[in-house]
Amino acid sequence: MDPLTPLDSHPPVLPSVSAPARLRTGAAEHALAALLLVTASFAAVCVAPASAVAGPGNTEKIQIGPSWDPEQAVWASADARMLVRGDRPTNASIHVAYAGPDHRWDEELRAQLTAFEDTAFPQGQAPRQTIVNKPPEAWMEQLTLPDLPVRWNQATVDYLRYFKDDPQGQRMIAAWLNRMGRYETRLRAILAEVGVPQDLVYVAMIESGFDPSARSSVGAAGMWQFMEATAKVYGLNSEYWVDDRLDFERSGYAAATYLADLKTRFGTWELALAAYNAGYGLVVQSIRSNNNNNFWALIEIENALPRQTCNYVPKIIAAAIVGHNREAFGVAGAGTPTLELIDVKIPPGTRLEDLAKALEVDEDLLSEINAAYLRGRTPPDGGPVTVRIPRAKHADFEALGGALEPPADQRWATYTVRLGDDLDSVAARYGITNRQLRQINAIHDSGEVVGGVTLVVPADGAPDPNAKPPPPVVAVPPVTVPSGSRLVFFRVTRASSSTAIAASFGLAWQQIVSWNDLDPNARLVDGQMLQIIVSKDFDAAAKGVLVSEVNEVRHVLRGTAAHLDAVLADRELARRGYKVGKGDSLKKIAKQFDISLGSLARINGVERSHPLDEGEVVIVYVATDKTRGTVDAPAPQKTTLTAELDVATSLEPAPHKPSNSGKTTSKSREASTAERSRAPGKRYDDK
Repeated sequence: MDPLTPLDSHPPVLPSVSAPARLRTGAAEHALAALLLVTASFAAVCVAPASAVAGPGNTEKIQIGPSWDPEQAVWASADARMLVRGDRPTNASIHVAYAGPDHRWDEELRAQLTAFEDTAFPQGQAPRQTIVNKPPEAWMEQLTLPDLPVRWNQATVDYLRYFKDDPQGQRMIAAWLNRMGRYETRLRAILAEVGVPQDLVYVAMIESGFDPSARSSVGAAGMWQFMEATAKVYGLNSEYWVDDRLDFERSGYAAATYLADLKTRFGTWELALAAYNAGYGLVVQSIRSNNNNNFWALIEIENALPRQTCNYVPKIIAAAIVGHNREAFGVAGAGTPTLELIDVKIPPGTRLEDLAKALEVDEDLLSEINAAYLRGRTPPDGGPVTVRIPRAKHADFEALGGALEPPADQRWATYTVRLGDDLDSVAARYGITNRQLRQINAIHDSGEVVGGVTLVVPADGAPDPNAKPPPPVVAVPPVTVPSGSRLVFFRVTRASSSTAIAASFGLAWQQIVSWNDLDPNARLVDGQMLQIIVSKDFDAAAKGVLVSEVNEVRHVLRGTAAHLDAVLADRELARRGYKVGKGDSLKKIAKQFDISLGSLARINGVERSHPLDEGEVVIVYVATDKTRGTVDAPAPQKTTLTAELDVATSLEPAPHKPSNSGKTTSKSREASTAERSRAPGKRYDDK
């Protein structure tokens, strides 16, 4: 669970889980996350280990694991970590640490746990006295304690009783412990390497039930439930093909380091865990507001901490106690064999399904241990890619040799999406269908791709020469192109945004608005064509944007006869006139030319019952081979074109804000009434 939540935001109460991959979380993305991504100056200096290096963006990076394999290193931001730790060095001490006594595959189970919590800790109930000085029952005194501090909080005791005496609670903890067996050895080694208590492994149990692919409804992902902003601070990147949050090892290093930073900041593991759940900003605020830094005291104070956080810490401690005393809780047989894994290199763009078949490994298992590869395939660009396989299959993998390379007739190539591309156009370029392209790249039916993404395409794919569409009709206002400039056209897709378009062309969005007579408050619609004035040497390919030149489109002035004729020509229709005779009506003319009455009325801007005068000319849209009996149509009514007819004389990159550059030769439109028209119960023209 990502701990970075706003100071004034409490995480929601855990909802019921709707699917194994949609787990509950109490953490929402928060405003402070943005601060973590900014390099700041601090008075205190972080003492960096020998593995600290200068990374991109002039910010220091620190390797947080694994130390034994530099190639797989996870690098965290040193400055941002200092912000998390409250500007304290690693060895800072707040006070003498408390010393304790010596000592979503799970959807249904989590729903049962929530029901138990609602009963044991009723919502809305006044805080109760929670500290118990010693184990309240004799059998608890015999329990082996974890390496986390244990206080006999009443909630901890209630969870222990639930896991021991309630059949549902016992079934839940047994299922978690069973799944934990796959990853425990490796995760404990990571925690030990970072230098934190190994029983923090139970944080992953409570967060995700040890599911590397777990996702929450607010965007947290992976076994440790990181949000993207926090993950980025700790060296985990989320991209189109790979999401490091779903890599149980890399995210394990990140989580262990983050927890260590929180411990440095707050001084106790209870507060560190609370901050991991609720956000460290909220915990700081709670300590200040209540003038108390004792977690167990804070949870007894009204509105000090969210209800979920009050339960989160004792739940982890209780789970850790059960893990050390499985026989006492009736779950001695829980546990699966540890996964013995080894890293190997495979070609880019390889499907995990193909690797599983070649090694005769369970495909679901291979996908789970390589969950970071979001689309069931290694990234198609770059060199060989590291994947995990069972160690027992290493010899089989070595024996494959080049067998993972696809046959010559099944070779794949890559295509880097440009701004202005959509899946239809990319698929047509390689002679495949939209659905085939989606299947190859595991793109959801409702998904679209943005510029910069690399897709897998057939190496020998080619467009069908008979399927080449005619040049598109582009109806735009008139503009004057200055010397040294040229006019290009950009087709809007679902993935386009005004910000991205303006940035790609190095222009202010207001310039593009004025050249195309757009409403800046309205959304762009995919399929719109925008005319854009660029310098003569503008390199669209270098900018990663797809444009059409003037000779690649049918360029017409919006609202003119040429515009209407071009649009109708694509439908094999012609814009003609019909001279009204005696006894004619709109209904009779519509029937004569096979046009619906409603369409004929709309074309002529009249009501369906509009009476006709003998001799007037009615505009009709007719098939090009059925124009007999028609006359030339009257010129279309002129429209009000309010675009700037003269453009800025300078085409230097402009900031993304409204620009007044250029000359206007026509009066601008009045402000849109759209906002007023949305007022309930009030028309836009009401005074």
